[in-house]
Amino acid sequence: MTGNPRPRLRPGDELTLGEQDYKFGVGRLSIVVEQILERVTLDGELWVRVRGLCRRAPTDAGAVREIYVRVSALPLRR
Repeated sequence: MTGNPRPRLRPGDELTLGEQDYKFGVGRLSIVVEQILERVTLDGELWVRVRGLCRRAPTDAGAVREIYVRVSALPLRR
């Protein structure tokens, strides 16, 4: 059975996000998702709040952070 692709997000996923695809911060951000907390509507768009290990560069040790990720920026699955 096929259908419309839907955004996919699971613990362990690593996302690389442009500044426009997460709240709140400046510049590109990489996050390894540890927990999916909630879906919310912000400024008329669907976002998901996640907790994970964030890095701004490959040499950055990272820090656990909660961020909002734009659902339209997530990878798709069928």
